[in-house]
Amino acid sequence: MNARPLMRLRFTTAPVEEISLTPHGTLSIFPITGGSFEGERLRGTVLGGADWVTAGADGTRELDLRVTLETDDGALIHMTFTGVRDDANHYFRTLPRFETAAPKYAFLNRLLAVGVGEGHRDGPIHTIEEIL
Repeated sequence: MNARPLMRLRFTTAPVEEISLTPHGTLSIFPITGGSFEGERLRGTVLGGADWVTAGADGTRELDLRVTLETDDGALIHMTFTGVRDDANHYFRTLPRFETAAPKYAFLNRLLAVGVGEGHRDGPIHTIEEIL
């Protein structure tokens, strides 16, 4: 399988909203208050959103993220991803998808991507690659 770099994405977050134990696991919401992204074909800032994280009994976490990105030339991009985080096994992978009305970035509407996340004290960093 071939891939090429799409972007490096950094999030800043607010304090976690703990919903607690639900029928699907322990739910926490991580508000995303900002951040930045940059790649060869796009760069800009993260306007905001949240990541709904459900922790299972086995210690893994299922991710469900939704954010709005704004490119440095003013285009808005809706980004979602699902993913799995397992800190015990150093595994943090995501499946990003994108939607935009901006013609310059229309290529995002029809691509599949994978991401590798890293947890950091000041917020997660995701390296996202486009699957060719």
